[in-house]
Amino acid sequence: MNYENEHIANTYQRLPINVLNGNGAILHDINGKRYIDMMGGYGVAILGYGNNKIKEAVCRQFDTIPVAHASEYTASREEFVKNLTGIVPAGLDKFYLGNTGAEAIEAAIKTVIKSSKKHKIIAMTNSYHGKTAGALSITYSEKYRQSFGDILMKNVEFIRYNNMEDLEKIERDDEISAVFFEPVQGEGGINIPDRDYVKELRQITENNGIILVADEIQSGLGRTGKMWAHEHFGIKPDIITIGKGIGGGLPLSIAAGKPEFMDNLAKGEQSSTTGGNPLSMAAGSAVIEQLSQSLIDDVARKGELFRKTLSESLDDSKIVKEIRGLGLMDAIELKVKFLPILMDIINRGVLPLYSGINILRMLPPYVITDSEIQEAANIMSQGIKSHSKKVVGSTTPP
Repeated sequence: MNYENEHIANTYQRLPINVLNGNGAILHDINGKRYIDMMGGYGVAILGYGNNKIKEAVCRQFDTIPVAHASEYTASREEFVKNLTGIVPAGLDKFYLGNTGAEAIEAAIKTVIKSSKKHKIIAMTNSYHGKTAGALSITYSEKYRQSFGDILMKNVEFIRYNNMEDLEKIERDDEISAVFFEPVQGEGGINIPDRDYVKELRQITENNGIILVADEIQSGLGRTGKMWAHEHFGIKPDIITIGKGIGGGLPLSIAAGKPEFMDNLAKGEQSSTTGGNPLSMAAGSAVIEQLSQSLIDDVARKGELFRKTLSESLDDSKIVKEIRGLGLMDAIELKVKFLPILMDIINRGVLPLYSGINILRMLPPYVITDSEIQEAANIMSQGIKSHSKKVVGSTTPP
């Protein structure tokens, strides 16, 4: 760990864990300690660790052809595109293939500006779309933006997420090219909008010729108990961005949209040396082939089990404000800062995520078992309860 700290740029909040191996939803560190992984590599390990079908697909592809630029045709890319066409919303079947979620967002930004010939973009409070310059421009958090104001896009306006009144601003502005929104906000703290709000957002954008981009990088691919989180609200966007788990651990992202928009990107306007590479394509096909309806239904059920177990255990906790989530995309909002509680929970053998200063966030692999879910919920409850006893006076985080 010390060597990494000395030589890798200090751009991550590092946790005191040196991971050795994993299987399913379980990780082991170099000392043999076991952890239930509720982080899932920030939502990447949707099929868990040691998935044989992904491993076999990647090994076969490596033995065939591991590198092929997107200017060349490959069987692995064609197969992946066919598989992807089978799971994206109908009509959103023209793709840009990249490596990271932020890269998919950049492609979507260019697409909407070129398609609409307008430059103003609407984003949401508490949004997170990435940290490259374009993606950062539509990411809300000031802590990420404050050092880079001069390079950010100027024609971006943030409206309040899940606020009906702010939708009126969209109707009154004919300079808007697109609205970017997360059907469920991840980094913002697992915020779930009202169904009526999302339907009104879709109606207003349609009525005013505004492109609606749904960022499904974290919420898509079954994470919320449906293939796409926007399905919960009965709408269909014009473009969706896909990432995280689609590559089975290998870098892969997609901007998927209506051909009438995606076809406006000309040759050379958005490209990547490794975008659509054969290894990621093989892994992506193996992931899609395993995303069965029964697995996604199980994600919904397991999420309910996790929240029920937590709620029953923490019913009388004085430092828990809310437990919320959809599928296996969950949060515990606390009335105190999470850091000492997070470290306590990690020490007890569960590895969660976090948001802001007071939210514990969970994005576990879909293959987590019922017993592991209940064990993780009980361990997290124990950690929270142990700190409830220490709280004296106000429990509102500064």
